[in-house]
Amino acid sequence: MALGAGFVRVSTGSQEEASQVKVIEADAAERGVTIVKWFRLHGYSASHGTQEPALREVIADIARGDYSTLFVTESSRLDRREDLDAQAEILLAIRSAGGDIVSVGEPQFGRTDFAGRIVTLVAQHANAEKSKTVKRETYRGIMMIRDNKAFHGPLPAFWVTKGVRHAKQAWCRDRVAVVDIYDRVARGDSLLSVARAYDLYPNSIKAVIRFSANHTGVVECSYTYGGHTETWAHEVEPVVDSALWWRANKVLDANMSDSRVNKGGRPVASPANWVSGILDCPGCGGKLFLRAGMTPAKDSRTGKPRVPRPRTLKLRCGGHMKQRLACGEFKGIDAQPVIDVITGMFANDTTDILAFQRVAGNAHELDELQAGLRKIQARLSATEDDDELDSLVAERKAVKARIEGFVIVADRFDYAPTGQTVAEMWNAGDDTVKRGMARAVKASWGMVLAEHGGRWGIAIGSAGHNGPADTIGIVDLGNGLCFRR
Repeated sequence: MALGAGFVRVSTGSQEEASQVKVIEADAAERGVTIVKWFRLHGYSASHGTQEPALREVIADIARGDYSTLFVTESSRLDRREDLDAQAEILLAIRSAGGDIVSVGEPQFGRTDFAGRIVTLVAQHANAEKSKTVKRETYRGIMMIRDNKAFHGPLPAFWVTKGVRHAKQAWCRDRVAVVDIYDRVARGDSLLSVARAYDLYPNSIKAVIRFSANHTGVVECSYTYGGHTETWAHEVEPVVDSALWWRANKVLDANMSDSRVNKGGRPVASPANWVSGILDCPGCGGKLFLRAGMTPAKDSRTGKPRVPRPRTLKLRCGGHMKQRLACGEFKGIDAQPVIDVITGMFANDTTDILAFQRVAGNAHELDELQAGLRKIQARLSATEDDDELDSLVAERKAVKARIEGFVIVADRFDYAPTGQTVAEMWNAGDDTVKRGMARAVKASWGMVLAEHGGRWGIAIGSAGHNGPADTIGIVDLGNGLCFRR
């Protein structure tokens, strides 16, 4: 049975790809093709080319022989860039790798016969024109919003809009809650405690506090089209007085100082140690956070002063997302042995770090030559010095001769070693890098805290609270980097 991959893309968060998956599965079954890999691109815009890395991965997969057919519902799911050459380059690269594209809604798309090529070119042009049309129509609608001085953009919690599409008015649906939030933050309550009271995240509370329209009564709206930004003021009814807004924001500013950096205490967004928030609680499936700090400066029984000492690092349950309340089932363990196990796993791993990159071809060199020629021509039109003019003419002739005699070798992309190993990345990286690597392994292979013989350790490839793990999968480190065993 032939093997294939499904390519599903939606450009906005409100869309869903289930209908595309259903159509592709039915068409693949009818053709006798087994879908062995899915590309699900949620919130990717084809007109901006954000899907290209996934298409490069398709080309590499086909070249390796992982599958031979790529299924899409319509060609616009693949590409809608205005640069038709870029669209054609992707299609030719898939064909050169030995693959086929099946567009369920366009049977002739991607075919190599004369009719198929005509259909493909027409479809590519139509996809590019569709992007232009969508942008123009969107801009016309935004201009109607601007002319009406209506609202456009995001709103914080407790703020909503009402009215027709191009004349929406923003308003606060719960003024009492917003005033209470400002008052509690101004008094010094933590963002987490305020968020817990309203079933929100701390960042949502911060967005409410920072929303200047709460006291100015004006929201600055903007929209960028064709490199030009349109701005307009949308009037709303203020919620708090300026004095209260200022006091609450001063508290947030104070919390951003270096002296308030996290020392390993309660769970926060950016913990000081990379292991905090990585592992799941064995009791409730929440997150385990590193608890540290110093011993009290006074003896609790006698009240006498004593020298503070660092506490033993502990991993304790921090609960789930918004509430961050410990479950009470898992009592906590020493963190250092767990940190040492994970560190040893990465610090001694000689597996190569791979990157999806060009491994052969010189088309980029031709692009550089043509860019250099345009630069020389621009300087020719601006210079008045005879010696410099002669030099530029000679340089232009040399560059044009190189372009005319240039022999293009088609670019080939694949995952290739970067010259760095997992151990080198781990040892040279800061806490952010280590945290990302540990999370990537957990997401790809599974990494859970497990007890064996009365001792706690790390189990790789085990199913946790979030479902089964795949120990043979690729560990995606982000930014185009990965490693596999």
